[in-house]
Amino acid sequence: MGVYDYHREITVTGPVTLYEKMPEVTADNPYKAYVDVTARFTRDGELVPLSLTWEDGRTYEIDRVRDVQRLASRKAGGAGICYFCTVRGQEIQLFYEMNGLWFVTRKTDD
Repeated sequence: MGVYDYHREITVTGPVTLYEKMPEVTADNPYKAYVDVTARFTRDGELVPLSLTWEDGRTYEIDRVRDVQRLASRKAGGAGICYFCTVRGQEIQLFYEMNGLWFVTRKTDD
């Protein structure tokens, strides 16, 4: 039996799940908003977010990534890689969690 006998062509329909994604329930956490992010990898392996899509479907271009740090969000809970970004002149913290999900800290009326 050769090495190639184990490789078969597999037909996949629909999206392929890379991680078991278990986002926290946002009703229990009003500060955490999961968002869709368009990003690219550079040839050096750096992950660079380009735009984010908010919960209501509006898409915002990320004007600038000012800094990148491993950080925990005290307000929203959760930790990961934090991208300090500028979107339409406002500073935001965009987090990439190790489960493959992106979130921002939602502003609330406290």
